[in-house]
Amino acid sequence: MKVSFLFLSIFVLTLSTGYGQEKVYYNQTEFGAMFGRVESQWSGDTEERINFSMLTFHGARISKHHVVGFSLGFDHYENLSIIPIALGWRGFFGKDGRAQLIGGFDIGGGSTILEKGEESEWGKSWYEGGIMASPSVGAFFPGKKGKTALTVTIAYKRQELAYYQGSYEQVGTQRPIIISQLPPGYNSMTETDYLFQSLVLRMGFSF
Repeated sequence: MKVSFLFLSIFVLTLSTGYGQEKVYYNQTEFGAMFGRVESQWSGDTEERINFSMLTFHGARISKHHVVGFSLGFDHYENLSIIPIALGWRGFFGKDGRAQLIGGFDIGGGSTILEKGEESEWGKSWYEGGIMASPSVGAFFPGKKGKTALTVTIAYKRQELAYYQGSYEQVGTQRPIIISQLPPGYNSMTETDYLFQSLVLRMGFSF
């Protein structure tokens, strides 16, 4: 809730300081694929992966060539879905009304709200998203009337993730001193950290 309020506050602030631009709001929505590698848990071999990625950026112009705002997305890694939520910047390089280069940077986190944890009488397991960072570069091709534009983007995305497995404390058992800092009700817990690094190719539109 605090993160959402921060995003909303920054967005409203940038809208109110738009330097009198005729068009302050900027949206960029793209769909594409993520290319990377994944290591097999059984053999240790590395395999190539191609996953779906979607991103929508909502921002406000703070100057003629710079936009700040926030982004929401959807990334599907094999059997795992993540919703990246981030603050972002977009910069435009070139003459108005013509094709331009776009630079971008998004930093935030990945939510695993779409992933349901598993729970039994013996324990519980779940995913938690971590820090996400994604610099990007692309091209902006304005339409004839200038209201919408085609965008093509190449990005690098770094997404952290953790998987937790905890065993419930059974009646009549005692916790060793070494694990006394475990959450109440747990007798043991393991954490497995993941790091997804991807080359992302996306195409979409902006207005």
